Amino acid sequence: MTTACYSPVIQKYNIPITSSPGCRIVQHRLGETCIPVKPKRIIALDPRYLVDPVLALGIQPIGMATSIVRGKESLDGLTPDDTKSILNVGDAFNPSLEKILKLKPDLILAMDFAHKNIYKKLSEIAPTVLVNYEENTSFKKNLLYLAQLLDKEVEANELLLQYQTRIKKLRKQLSCKPQEIEVTVLIYYQGTFVITKSAHTSHEIFSDIGLTNKINLNSNEVISVEILNQYDADILFIMDYDGKSKPLFLKNPLIASLNAVKNNRAYFVDAIKWSANGPLGVNRMLDDIFKYLPQKSYAAPQTNSG
Repeated sequence: MTTACYSPVIQKYNIPITSSPGCRIVQHRLGETCIPVKPKRIIALDPRYLVDPVLALGIQPIGMATSIVRGKESLDGLTPDDTKSILNVGDAFNPSLEKILKLKPDLILAMDFAHKNIYKKLSEIAPTVLVNYEENTSFKKNLLYLAQLLDKEVEANELLLQYQTRIKKLRKQLSCKPQEIEVTVLIYYQGTFVITKSAHTSHEIFSDIGLTNKINLNSNEVISVEILNQYDADILFIMDYDGKSKPLFLKNPLIASLNAVKNNRAYFVDAIKWSANGPLGVNRMLDDIFKYLPQKSYAAPQTNSG
């Protein structure tokens, strides 16, 4: 399999926007919204797709919603320090309208998959833009969308140039061709194996580097340990939610037989960190990737013929 080399091309996201006295009219999935030219009191109702990129663009939201993952609050790639000055308005899928109202926002950023049913109520509080998830699964595309929405395109271009610089540096550190390195990312939690979908941010990063993603799935897929060998690769990244999975994972003989495990190239990474979809979280993922991807001394395992 051949993966095209990464080409550092920055494109502008073309949102249908027209100017009106005192505001900009934005077309989105549920109609159009007249948003302030320079919003000052933004509430972002998703940490992964909204809060991270908005913070990276240099804007401090006044309120945010968080994810609930396996019964616990999650910042999806962000750290408590990133969000310490932002008031929490509840679960991303069930935010408190009362808390949102009290904050007196002048713009609400929401996601179509989580907030379509409360869009009307949100719009009664403040101008609300519903971001289309399907059109913005790429963290780069999502960043450009929000940047145009918030008139921060210069900042977005700088962020993407910084990202491209890190990608180029990482590629130069690899002795073999990037496409010769096959990678799998899976989630492991209390005995359950989940193969990550192709839209996962890690796959986007690996594709930009030029690595070969072993997986091509439209959605996350729960699998049994008996077929895990079908997803074996040169390198295996295991997203770990509780920091206790490694001994349970490795003691299974079916797992111990995987090439990635036998070659000591199965790496456990923080699942919350690897849930990112914005520049802040992506940079932290790149820190891990720099640490774990093979450097100059590495050669991709050879397959014996015959």
